[in-house]
Parts: sequence; C-alpha cells; structure tokens
Amino acid sequence: MRKTFSSGERKDPSLHKLFYPDSVAVVGASPEVKGDRFPFFQALLKSGFPGRLYPVNPNYREVGGHKAFSRLQEIPEPIDLAIITLRAPYVPPIVADCVQKGVRFAVIFSSGFTEGGHPELEEEIKTLVRQGPTRLIGPNCIGPYCPESGLTFIMEEKPREPGNVGFVSQSGGHSITYKTLAGSRGIHFNKILSLGNQCDLTVQEVLRYYAEDPQIRVICAYVEQAKGGKEFSQTIREVARRKPLIIMKGGATEVGARAAFSHTGALASYSQIWVKAIHQLGVILVDDLEEMADAAFSCLTLDLPRSPRVGIVVVGGGSSVEMTDICARNSLEVPILEKETQEKIAKNIPEANTSCKNPVDLGFMGFFPQVYSQSIRLTATDPNIDVLLLYQITEYFQQFTPHLDWPGNIAAEMAKIRRELEKPLVIVIPPLEQDKPEFITKRQTLVQKLRQKGIPVFPTIDRATKVIYRLQRYRKFLHPET
Repeated sequence: MRKTFSSGERKDPSLHKLFYPDSVAVVGASPEVKGDRFPFFQALLKSGFPGRLYPVNPNYREVGGHKAFSRLQEIPEPIDLAIITLRAPYVPPIVADCVQKGVRFAVIFSSGFTEGGHPELEEEIKTLVRQGPTRLIGPNCIGPYCPESGLTFIMEEKPREPGNVGFVSQSGGHSITYKTLAGSRGIHFNKILSLGNQCDLTVQEVLRYYAEDPQIRVICAYVEQAKGGKEFSQTIREVARRKPLIIMKGGATEVGARAAFSHTGALASYSQIWVKAIHQLGVILVDDLEEMADAAFSCLTLDLPRSPRVGIVVVGGGSSVEMTDICARNSLEVPILEKETQEKIAKNIPEANTSCKNPVDLGFMGFFPQVYSQSIRLTATDPNIDVLLLYQITEYFQQFTPHLDWPGNIAAEMAKIRRELEKPLVIVIPPLEQDKPEFITKRQTLVQKLRQKGIPVFPTIDRATKVIYRLQRYRKFLHPET
C-alpha cells in the first residue's frame, strides 16, 4: 500500500525545482496549437529552455523535433515538472501517473474543476497527490515563469534578463498582463507563478519561498482566496517584515466575489474588517495592477518616507491647490515651511502669483531651470518635510524651450537632485496633450529617462500620493517606534 504524505512530510519541501527544473514534460503537446491547448511546448522551445523537454502525446511520434512519449512512465529519466494541458475529465489519470513516476511538480493548465461546477474532480486529484511527493499547481493556471532558467508561459525569443520582483497570481491572465504592464515601466521579474485554484500549492507557500530568495527584493500578489486562515495571516506578517509585500485582492465587491468563484472557484470575501486586518499585517494593499506597478517601482527605488509630510514644488496656483486637496484626501500632510526656508526661496521669485509657504508655487519663474532646481533643494532641506512631490507640465517646457533637449536636460538635473537629497523624490507628469505624436514621444522619453535613473513618475497626482501614503505607512509598520 502506497504511503500517504502530508505537506509537512514531503520529501522535498523546496520550490526550487518548480522554477529551475532540469526536465519538463508537456502532457498533451502537439505540433499545432488547437482548441484550448496552450502552446507550452512551443513557448519553451522558442525561449531556448536549456533543460530536457519531453512531449507526451500518444497521437504523435515527435513534436517540435523531440520524440513523443505515450505516457509519462515511458520517459527514461526523472521529471521535475510536468505541464498538463488535457481537458479536466482526463486530468486525474495523468495526475496518478505523475504520482507513480514521482514527478516533483505538476502544473494543471486545464479548467473545469470547482470553478466550472465540478468540485469532485478537484477533490479527486487532491486525494491522488496525497499518495506521493508530487505537488500540484492549479488547476486552471499557466504555471511558472523564470527568465534565469528559461521557463516561460509566453511566446518570446528569450526571456528578459532576470529582475528582482516576485509575483504570485491566482489569475493566469493577470500574470501575463502584469508582466507586460510592469515591464514597460522598468520593473522586471525574477519569478512569476500563476497557481489558479490552489488545490494543493498555496499562495502563502510561494510567498515564503520568495521571502527566502535573495534575488527577490519586492513581492507582489494577486489573491482571490486567502486559504489557511491564521496560517495565511502569520505568513504575510512574517514576509512583510522581510520584504515589501504588495497585494491586490480580487473579489472586492459582492459581484466581484461571484466572478472570483467562476474564475478560480475562490470563496472570496472582502470587508472593511479584512482591509483593516491586512493593513495591520504590513501589507501594501492596492486596488489594481497599475497601482501595484506604482508601488513596486517605488519600493525598488525610494527610501521609505519617514512621515506623511510632503513638500510640493509646482508651477501654477490652481495646480498647487489641487495637489494640496488630493494630498489631504490621501492622508498626507502639507506643512508650512520654516520662515527661513520661505525667505531663501523668495529671493529668487517675485511676490505676485507665487507662494513660498508649501505648496511652493514658482509661477512663471518655474521655467527658469536654476530657480526651479534651487527651490526643490531648499524645500527638501526644510525640517518639516520628509518627501518631495513635483508637478511638471511638459507642455509648458515644449512651449518655452521648443529647440532645447528638454527631456534630456530635465532628466539629468532631476537625477542630480535625487543623488543629493536624503529624502524621497516623486514626480507627477500629467499626459495632457494626447493628439500630437511628436510631442507625446518627447514626453515619454522624459518619463523613461527619469525611471531609468530610479525616479518614480506618475501620470496623476492621486496615484503619486497614494504611493507616498502607502510607503510611509509600511515604514511605520517596520519601525513603529519612530
């Protein structure tokens, strides 16, 4: 009689071979992509996966130049990772084969289990893996992505160089979407795992692995169901004390919870009590993938703000009022600068249509680079200020200095200021003009240059202030005594 394993008794509790497998078998691999079959085998071939690849399909002699096998048991060597692409009713026998062969990890791409109205199929595969060392990822997922090992779930020539962010997601679509969105903003991933229904491997197990991984600096997660109750809470508290942990909770409304059940079979719950609890555990909670990218980039590039006290430097009275209102709505403070600081700023700007108190409204003088830069530095030195927030309308730069390389000049000066300051620097660049491609390209060039120099840039004041508030609250969690 085969021994039944508990998760604590598994022979290899590490997830290392899930992300760094020496051998991968794709069950259901075929020469052509058809129906609901995801082209895992072709994706691994195209990415240049350096390990051994085995297609498993009794209908073909070979797939992609590799000999095809009828069953996993026919493969003459141990398998670290099996990817199962068959329809749900055909999955249990394949899981049984994985257990019998001793496959370390099995990714079940197939859907149609609990989320499709067939919880009995999910229970069956859960019972099967208790009989051996195989860990299940899924069902209803696309599994691991790891540039360093060549594992990928998308068709690309070669995965990008590994970054320093780890992402775990119950949604396969969000795994791909966030990878694309974040990558375009200068955020690159060390590891991604889509794990769907969590019938075996859970979010908290992946979070613990990421927390131990020295290559990962920031952890992101999309969670629809927090399985494990107290264990989940303990895990995220421990992880958040070691690394920034950014979570987006799916199923945030009654109708969203219903959609989550149809998506991953998740019994999603969301309430103000849950929100309050998650904040107390040190999580940086976000509402969407854009906010997740905002927080991730800022965690990678900024020192955590010591307090919510913001110094604003802006050109324009209306903008200064708008920024102050939005700061207040997002629980930030805009304290008045010391009289000495105000006097120093006032020496460079006229009294009319300006303000030196905070927000610092430079009026027309804000278009003089020396005045602008010096005002930022003076605001930063004020003892009442712990983070700098700038508002730059690039349309004005184009209007007043159309022949200059203003994207390059501004980026270079902001990078110089950032190096000098001991306080976080955040910039808002609103995309006002959206009809002139040539100008839009120049504005985006500035944004990219700033990000390359480690300066967070946001398209709206609201997104910038939310990040500042969340990061200073996270610092308070880490250092409650200060």
